[in-house]
Amino acid sequence: MTLNRRSVMAGGLGLLIAPALGTPSRAQGVAHEVAIRDFVFDPGHLRVAVGDRIRFTNHDLVPHTATAQDGSWDTGTLEQDQSAELLVTPEWTGSYFCAYHPSMIADLEITG
Repeated sequence: MTLNRRSVMAGGLGLLIAPALGTPSRAQGVAHEVAIRDFVFDPGHLRVAVGDRIRFTNHDLVPHTATAQDGSWDTGTLEQDQSAELLVTPEWTGSYFCAYHPSMIADLEITG
C-alpha cells in the first residue's frame, strides 16, 4: 500500500468522523423501550441511567399511563398505539404504575 498525502488526510478524517457515526456514547444516553400490553409493563424491571431515554408505548385498547409512585415523572395518558418518550433525570425515582390501573406496577433501577 502506498501512502501519500491524500490517503493520510482521508484516513485521518475517517478517524474523526467514525465516532460520530457509531453507537451513542454513555454521555448521550441510551434509548430503552417499554411496551404496555395486556395490562403489563414489559419489561417489568429496567436498569437505566440518568440521561437515558425511555419510550413507553401502549399496545392495549384502553388508555394507560406510566406514573412514578412519588409523582416525580409521568407520561400522561397514552391511548392505543400512542407513545411518550421521557428523559431520565436525577430527580427520578424508580417505582411506577398506571394511574388508571394501579395494580399495574413496574420499576426502574436508576444508576448515576
